Amino acid sequence: MDLAMAGVGSSYRLVPTSVLGLAWLQTHFEINTWELICSGAVRLQAACVEELCRDASQAGLAVFRIPAVELIPSHGS
Repeated sequence: MDLAMAGVGSSYRLVPTSVLGLAWLQTHFEINTWELICSGAVRLQAACVEELCRDASQAGLAVFRIPAVELIPSHGS
């Protein structure tokens, strides 16, 4: 896996998981966002994630999308 997209509410956290993923992201984002990308602090809206996943897959990267999971509070007895 080269890139992971982890669902967080209505957005996705972009997580580079390989050197290839990091190198590919360098061609898609400006240098002033690089520290945030490397630390996994970048969040993207769903429409952007669709396009980024498509582009990355077409470039031969392995992309994994982790959907957001809504936690249901438990009601103890």
